Amino acid sequence: MRTTFTKSLVILFLTSISSLVAVQESNAQDVGEIISAGVDDANTYLENYFAPGINAFGNGLAGGWYNTAQAHKSLGVDLTLSLNLASIPDAQRLFSFSEAGFNRFQLRDDTDGLLPTFAGDAAEDNSQLFIDAGTTIEYGDQSILIEDEIAFDVPGGLFSSDLPVNISSVPAPTINLGIGIIKNTDLKLRLVPKQTFGDFSFKLFGIGVMHDIKQWIPGMKALPFDMSAFVGTTRLSASLGLTANSVETNATTGTTTSFVGEGNAEFVTNATTVQVLVSKKLAIFTPYVGLGFNAVKSSFDVKGNFDYDIENSNAPLDNQSLEIVDPISLQFAGAGGPRATIGGRLKLAVITLHADYTIQRFNTFSFGMGISVR
Repeated sequence: MRTTFTKSLVILFLTSISSLVAVQESNAQDVGEIISAGVDDANTYLENYFAPGINAFGNGLAGGWYNTAQAHKSLGVDLTLSLNLASIPDAQRLFSFSEAGFNRFQLRDDTDGLLPTFAGDAAEDNSQLFIDAGTTIEYGDQSILIEDEIAFDVPGGLFSSDLPVNISSVPAPTINLGIGIIKNTDLKLRLVPKQTFGDFSFKLFGIGVMHDIKQWIPGMKALPFDMSAFVGTTRLSASLGLTANSVETNATTGTTTSFVGEGNAEFVTNATTVQVLVSKKLAIFTPYVGLGFNAVKSSFDVKGNFDYDIENSNAPLDNQSLEIVDPISLQFAGAGGPRATIGGRLKLAVITLHADYTIQRFNTFSFGMGISVR
């Protein structure tokens, strides 16, 4: 059996790129292979598997807020679209599988113990995880005895070296509306109302404030540069319908094992950034720098009702079943930290073009364009 969990989360990462929404219809059906190991092992495995991609996305979502430290005059506006590409270090493309960290999962002896994360390459040929026959799986006050070995292929990553281009970053698109209010202060907004494409939906909201702090520091008001403080937070949530329908029969023993049910994969990320910004306008070009930190927190859950049944046609009295509710709950915190940004903006009349690079836990390259009326 081969899990297709990987493909389902691609949609959650790339929610704002409409050309990829159609992917959600391709094979995001069966989560039974991993959950069949037991809820505890499934959560441990998927946390290791998804962490690099989810944490990179959260760091990317903290970018794209600004391209100058100069606040608008009252009622000045800008509308800016950015694409933030958060790179994933090579060290996080694999994780070390240790059987000591799992209750039931085992790895075939012909592998090196290094398995792909979501951001990794394809899994090794014939690389398998398995659960021994005779293993007991517990869920709450229920339990079930596995009569035949359960085995499935190790999930591969999405960033395969077989692709025609080397994809090494997770994209996080953002669109901001900035409005000048009072005292050299900008109010910045991000808003994508709930969008639904079949059984996939997402929404986004963000709010930020940029305020000129140089005006409050004695002796600095006349200096020939702009300096502002900025704080902004973004929340993105997405949901994808999932169907588990895994059924296997052992003709020798007469045992049929099934994992069926319906639910939703739900992804939520919150990215907050606090920074001090400095910029200097040079005719049509404005270089800028930013220094501060990010706080990033994300979650990934599978919610729904699933039935795990083992039926033996030769001994129907020995049939077993589990009712599993909301099997996956993953929390990803601590992915933020210090950040430093350097970039530049080119302004031609009211049209702006910008690009910058941020050194942070997941280094991010951002670029985009906009319309700005000061």
